[in-house]
Amino acid sequence: LLGIENARASLSGLGHDTKAVNKIMGNALEAVKGTAFGMAEAGKTAASAVAAGVKPGKDLERTLKLVGDAATIANTDMGSMGAIFNKVAANGKVTTQEMNQLADRGVPVWQYLSESLGVSNSELRKMIETGNVTADMFYGALGPAVEGVAGVMGGSFLGSLGNAKAALSRLGALF
Repeated sequence: LLGIENARASLSGLGHDTKAVNKIMGNALEAVKGTAFGMAEAGKTAASAVAAGVKPGKDLERTLKLVGDAATIANTDMGSMGAIFNKVAANGKVTTQEMNQLADRGVPVWQYLSESLGVSNSELRKMIETGNVTADMFYGALGPAVEGVAGVMGGSFLGSLGNAKAALSRLGALF
């Protein structure tokens, strides 16, 4: 509950009114339903994403789902993965640094992006170095490749335990 309250306070501090905060938190809730991620973590990640320029609504929900799916592959938390995604969103393009951060965490992003764009890894590196790979291209390549991973893992034994804990935190948020 404190984490959710902090996320709401962050959003209010960024100048969002109550209606906008409710919409953003609703996007966060939809993004983590059926996963092992809690509402507090999703709310904090949503606040950071909005601050990085992600628009509330379907764009935010899509981004949060991608973050959750990539975090599941990387076996890390949403906040850590969100920090990488938010750099891409804020810059409007992906850099070699973000690509390597994802690859170091076990997300085969070089493969996903090169296949999506129909180029070799060396061509992709040149495109990234010259700033020609936009955030939309990045999200478009990752989306189909990782979509639903967090939900699938939410059905595993450990994921179910995490999902139960996350569900309790969402229940606590109602109070």
